[in-house]
Amino acid sequence: MPDRDWTWLKAVKARLFRAAPRHAPSGPVITSLQLLELGQQLMQESMPVRGTPLSLGDAIRYRDGLLFALLAFIPLRPKNLANLEIGRHIVREGDGWSVVIPREETKTRTPIDFSVPELLESYLVTYLDIVRPRMLRRRTCTAFWLNRFGGALSYTAIGLIFSRHSTSRLGFHIAPHDARDAAATTWALSAPDQIGIAGDLLGHSDLHTTIRHYNRARGIEASRAHGRVLSAMRRRQDRRPRR
Repeated sequence: MPDRDWTWLKAVKARLFRAAPRHAPSGPVITSLQLLELGQQLMQESMPVRGTPLSLGDAIRYRDGLLFALLAFIPLRPKNLANLEIGRHIVREGDGWSVVIPREETKTRTPIDFSVPELLESYLVTYLDIVRPRMLRRRTCTAFWLNRFGGALSYTAIGLIFSRHSTSRLGFHIAPHDARDAAATTWALSAPDQIGIAGDLLGHSDLHTTIRHYNRARGIEASRAHGRVLSAMRRRQDRRPRR
């Protein structure tokens, strides 16, 4: 049809190329449940025993497990994850715990407020009461994640932790940011008709990354809904007969 005007097709093609990601996702697809199971496995292997001194190696392994488990429920961006501080971001609210990050510290300039699920509360308290004090060297340090020398764990070190454990335990490499993809995948598999909630959970700023705006109430509800889905998946997994 050489006589037709095909200018509109060129415009459509240009818009699609702009909208498409520069690099297509690669590697295996993971879910938040896999991250949670890996985290729990690491923490159970190094769980402090009353009356027995906690070794530094066990403290480090427990910390690594909590990293995986916390990201399974609360898929923060890596920078926010590395910068968590006790009293500022990890706060006690009534009978529970929350992760609160002000808008000034988020990529999209929207506040983050996640409830720590009941499943993780005992692990979190054990870390704060026993594991972290074992690693701490300077009492004035408020960093939530500590390195083996008692100081704040760096952004780079968190990436190395994820790489080491995922490669040895899962058989493939994952990075901290992959926890965000895992959260979206979990919702796509479990509740495809509610995939928009993943946008609230991840704090995306537009529909290309799931949603345009979200406020504190929606963020809290999204984190609770994600926790319910993940806990239900975990219970179903536990009920399956083991080979």
